Amino acid sequence: MGATGQPAKKTERREGSRPWWGDHRTTVFAVFGTVAGICTAAMGVVDRGTQIVLLVVSVGLFLAGLAGLVRVRTYARWFAAAWAWAKGHRILVAVVTVAVLAGSTGAAVALQSARSCEDPTEVAVMVPEEGAAGFAAVADAFERDSVTPFSCPRYHVTTFGMGWPALRAAFESGWGAAAGQDGAASLDLGPRPDVWLAESMAQADIVAPGRTGNGFTVTDRTLVAGSPLVLAVPEPHAQALSATTKPGDSTQELMAAAGAAGLDVVRANPDASFAAALHTERLYAAFGSGGAEAEAQQALELDLGHALERAGLPLGTDAALLCRLDELSAAEPPRVAVLTSERAMVHRGTACPASAAGGDAALVPFYPESAVGLDYRAVELTWADAEPSGRRADAAAAFVEWLGASDGQEALDRRAGVRGVHGRPPSGDDGPLPGLPDAVVKPGAGIVADTRVKSMEEQYRAARRPARVLVLVDSSGSMGRPADGDRLRIDVAERGVLGALSHLGGSDEVGIWSFSGNAGSSPRAVLDVTGSEEAAREAPDLLRDELRPEGATPLYDAIAATTSELVRLDPDGASRRHLTALIVLTDGENHPGAGPGAELTASDLIRSARAEDAAGVRVYVVAVGEASCQVSDLRRIAAEWDGECWDSSFGELEGTLAGLFGQLGGR
Repeated sequence: MGATGQPAKKTERREGSRPWWGDHRTTVFAVFGTVAGICTAAMGVVDRGTQIVLLVVSVGLFLAGLAGLVRVRTYARWFAAAWAWAKGHRILVAVVTVAVLAGSTGAAVALQSARSCEDPTEVAVMVPEEGAAGFAAVADAFERDSVTPFSCPRYHVTTFGMGWPALRAAFESGWGAAAGQDGAASLDLGPRPDVWLAESMAQADIVAPGRTGNGFTVTDRTLVAGSPLVLAVPEPHAQALSATTKPGDSTQELMAAAGAAGLDVVRANPDASFAAALHTERLYAAFGSGGAEAEAQQALELDLGHALERAGLPLGTDAALLCRLDELSAAEPPRVAVLTSERAMVHRGTACPASAAGGDAALVPFYPESAVGLDYRAVELTWADAEPSGRRADAAAAFVEWLGASDGQEALDRRAGVRGVHGRPPSGDDGPLPGLPDAVVKPGAGIVADTRVKSMEEQYRAARRPARVLVLVDSSGSMGRPADGDRLRIDVAERGVLGALSHLGGSDEVGIWSFSGNAGSSPRAVLDVTGSEEAAREAPDLLRDELRPEGATPLYDAIAATTSELVRLDPDGASRRHLTALIVLTDGENHPGAGPGAELTASDLIRSARAEDAAGVRVYVVAVGEASCQVSDLRRIAAEWDGECWDSSFGELEGTLAGLFGQLGGR
């Protein structure tokens, strides 16, 4: 006790009794806080999984430092007790220390190995040519969603689009005779697909009856999306049709109402568009099987063909037809109603050439009562002569599974413009797309059997308009240059034309002209327009004797002369019976030399396309070599003549011409 009777205060400690860390509590907090800050900074350069770990560590370190700032002496007692225990159990401590070091080293090695990305598994996915860009974006989303915790890609998806006629021929040939020695790919067709996104179950059944095809087997066919068939009408004309139609009307009733409203009903080529094929099957089925069936089908095809020509629309795919409709809508939309699919209508602008300038007129869909539509199937394939690859098969299965999951369904909805298996209308990044009704249309609710599709194809070949085709071959001096290997350009062109003749039917007609030298002295008839069978017999000798590369390239004069010849053969304009087309094959621009016709310009050809007697004559241009549809007036000339301009390499020329003749001849 002190002198005042109060307890004496402890003002001194024994020498050496105060721990060193008692004076450094802020230092302990600073160390822990610094390490926590380093962990927090590292979160900005790692993947999401590692960010979560670093966040937990940072919070733990900060709390530990904060506790040390408040009660450091508590830790001192713990450490002293632990040290005393450790001295009494040296062997156990040594064993645990070695185990911890070994485990830490192993974990560090495993972590480094995980951060070193392995090569991703390759997956080849074939998608419909119509909408290929959207489906490629879906595959890109799958790649992004499938990365490892260290942002390493698990899969690399190669997507490529192929039209229905081409892929059908590819499957029938076992993916082509030009396949490499490993059986993995064809130089003409691309890689053999691990997954094929078919537009319908009918397509899968046609190419692989009983799930077995030429050298391949179908392991699964999973429904992943759909797109209903529609009658699409430009918005300014839709109100008149809405006033006379009601939900549940059939396709025939919608077409009749469109005709009463002054609208021409048009449709893409059933040989080029599977949506058009399904529309055609529905229309033919309505005619029944009586004796007048064939006549009704022929009358329908003639009406549809004339409607395309009156509107100035091309014969081909849905994309080509709708792109041209957009161009023509810059002033006022044509009075047409288009039989197409909802996907093609919604995403019509994505497939249009960058050089095309159009009005992008809004289209209003009318839905027939039939539930028939495109039912997209993810078809998994295995190839008999391909080297087995478990990783590749697993990757293909993972892609198909993802397509059916929520992320895949959202990507199909937003990127590809199709309805998921839920059947709700497609939407965009900003929400529901304008103009689409809220009604649910379940994919696969109405499936057309493959036998009915094949029956329709036979009926269409008999009902379609006969074709009259004039082929104009560039035989200027540049066509004497090498094309590939030992072949000259003119030899490749000759081979392509002869091969394409087989795609014309017995009722079709064809002629072959060539052009070179000075304007006025060209073009020259190699084979006058005659029946396709006679042309196939005579053309080989005539082409070999007559096609000799020399002189200039009077391209515009040759187009003017040959279109005039086609008009002369049938001057009935838009009511002509034949599907009439000029196919121009050239490797250069217009270099006419001297002579009458040398002054012709692209504008002159465009003006002549608008003449009344030229209606119904189509011009298709196949540009090879130095010629280009994108940087010349060729695309504009072809479009004004209700045709198309196709860029092609010499290696692809035979396939390009075969596809074009197939559209015109239906074989």
